Amino acid sequence: MLENAWQQVTATSWIEWLGSLAGIIGVYFSIKEKIAAWALFLVCYAVYIYLSYQAELYAAVAMNAFFIVISIYGWLNWSTALTTGIASINISKATKNELIVALSFIFFSTIGIGGALHIFTSAYMPYLDACALCSSFTAQWMLSRKYVENWFFWILADLIYLGLWLAQGYLVSAILFTIFISLATRGWLEWRRKIEVYS
Repeated sequence: MLENAWQQVTATSWIEWLGSLAGIIGVYFSIKEKIAAWALFLVCYAVYIYLSYQAELYAAVAMNAFFIVISIYGWLNWSTALTTGIASINISKATKNELIVALSFIFFSTIGIGGALHIFTSAYMPYLDACALCSSFTAQWMLSRKYVENWFFWILADLIYLGLWLAQGYLVSAILFTIFISLATRGWLEWRRKIEVYS
């Protein structure tokens, strides 16, 4: 078993390594509120458009394409202080209404997108793929606004993607999402402490 895992790791393409490393460093930088995180996210998402298409995870293809747009928005939003002198965005909590909207979006969009993928494509586990997509959309939007709850939605999405990539035989990507879960947990703890400082 270990020998088989090692063979999978050594057979991993350079592009999967590139996407994985860019993603890990990008998440770490986002925890530390470094603007450079967004440039690394652009690299990671571009790579995962290609990998997701290969794995027939079509919702993930769409997600990563959309994330490129959100990353540009996040980059501009976080860098406002550098270009205009306006105070940078502080970490805060989403409102109750925003959380209700987010959860409703995830639930109904998962049903709609998952159903469409099931009927019209050969997508692998379409409802799980769709749920991870919708949770990731929510998390990425919240990250761009510096809402602390973004880390909960990342953990949900990352748990699903961990299972999907592992089931498809992408060991390095599965390891990547395991690391993402750990980093998201750390992000939640660090950002929660920062909110207490701001209060």
